Amino acid sequence: MQDHRPTISRRDLGRMLVALPLASALAPEETAKESPSPQAEFIAAHEEGLSAQEQDRLRKSVTEGEKPLRAIRDFKLPPDVAPAVRFRPVKARRG
Repeated sequence: MQDHRPTISRRDLGRMLVALPLASALAPEETAKESPSPQAEFIAAHEEGLSAQEQDRLRKSVTEGEKPLRAIRDFKLPPDVAPAVRFRPVKARRG
């Protein structure tokens, strides 16, 4: 049985991972107006030894990271979509 799944090379994946931070750096500053999320506030409050500037950067970083995760979580797949990865267990070596 043949797999009809899209393939992606390691180079393409590497390019995407490198481009992701650059794309967010070039994007308009929408998050500067957003207030930090409760999770960002919690993390910043419990990190010891950070200056006020470092806490602000941490809050901003966590808040920015939650936006793409929210988009992924909110994306609904129809039930007829095949899985992207097939689980193929490897027999254990005994010896």
